[in-house]
Amino acid sequence: MHSYYTENKEKFKKSLSQFMQLVKPELEKAGGKPYAALLAEIWDYYERNLLERFPYIGGDKVSGTRNLTGAYCFVAMGEVLKQYGTSMEEIGRIMVLCYERYYMKMPGLVRKAMGKMYKSPKLLNKMLLKKDAKNAANAAQNPGSFETKTQIPPEEGYDFSYHNLVCPLANFARQYGYEAYMPWLCNLDYVMFGVLGAPLYREHTCFEDGDYCDFKLKNSADPLPYWPPVFRQDNPYK
Repeated sequence: MHSYYTENKEKFKKSLSQFMQLVKPELEKAGGKPYAALLAEIWDYYERNLLERFPYIGGDKVSGTRNLTGAYCFVAMGEVLKQYGTSMEEIGRIMVLCYERYYMKMPGLVRKAMGKMYKSPKLLNKMLLKKDAKNAANAAQNPGSFETKTQIPPEEGYDFSYHNLVCPLANFARQYGYEAYMPWLCNLDYVMFGVLGAPLYREHTCFEDGDYCDFKLKNSADPLPYWPPVFRQDNPYK
């Protein structure tokens, strides 16, 4: 285990617990046992099989670390629930409920402000160009970290677009056999943007296409529904 994860183990344990608490009834129903026992099993799996193996991609200096460590809380949850006969479909539904409740817990004014930000291409371009540079500098020191590229002008038909060029979540899934989770993890982006009222569209993913993940916003449209998951709907989006 990298020293960064060793030193911050309690922080990651607290974060996992906060996520799982949001779906306590669903976990107990799926696992057929008390929440405390299931939480202990989920943390044990996370610590032994995930935290132990996570690559160091910049630590607290980059937001991508939270993406990696947070997303794989759901993988640990899923691997434990599978032992009790829970289907991937139900695991995916619980993931969506958890993420939805997480964002719905935010004060309404905060959600409104974030949604407004995502509908301001000028502000987003300014923010993401800075993030592109920061990610590039970090990736030069920590290969395999997130790398992004803001698209200026945006792709035709959209008000804003940027690409993830490298995705540690997808790389980790391929390396350790968690490929089945990736479409469901990608669907969580639609949950976040949907709750905030921002219409996201994506036609490429690093995992499925091997090139990049595209995040495109169309302000005149309504957000896509995120359940059933976008990749199961009759559209070209992922």
